[in-house]
Amino acid sequence: MYDFITIERKYGSGGHEIADKLAKKLNYRLYDRGVVVETCKRMGLSYDMVSGMDEQTPVKAIFKVPGQEHLSLEEQIFNTETDIIKEAAETPGAIFVGRCASEILKDKKVLRVFITAETAYRLERARNVEKIEASKAEEVMRRFDKKREKFFTTNSKAKWGDTDYFDLIINSGKITVDDAVAMLEALVKA
Repeated sequence: MYDFITIERKYGSGGHEIADKLAKKLNYRLYDRGVVVETCKRMGLSYDMVSGMDEQTPVKAIFKVPGQEHLSLEEQIFNTETDIIKEAAETPGAIFVGRCASEILKDKKVLRVFITAETAYRLERARNVEKIEASKAEEVMRRFDKKREKFFTTNSKAKWGDTDYFDLIINSGKITVDDAVAMLEALVKA
């Protein structure tokens, strides 16, 4: 049995919905947007500010004063989220969505899952589930995927969606959300 499940996902693939349903089935704690909320509390920042910089690749400072660390706000947010994920992983039975948790928890007994789907399926979900205007859905999807890929690659040194890194890749456009949940549940309990 896996102590932890990490889910990286393409925008519109249903990764959050799968994680949410799976957490309920397994009676696992779910860490997704709640990590952002906790980061806000710890850093004293607004939700809009943190969510806007969440899973954002930081711009590194070019000049640093010797003996002093000057971290960008993005780096501070990532470090805070990392602390939250590590603290949550002190007790088995959790699912983490995004935020490079698969890399942060690489020394734990973790099932690393990547969820993808064809563009047409993801655009449909963006319009119907995320309520994104049809004229903007493709741009939103591209922007989120690019941001997530760059963030993941920068912080893990692995390729986003790489079959050599992830234990399981699910195409949510080919199976139902409930079937994906059932498959993951069976795998975790095996």
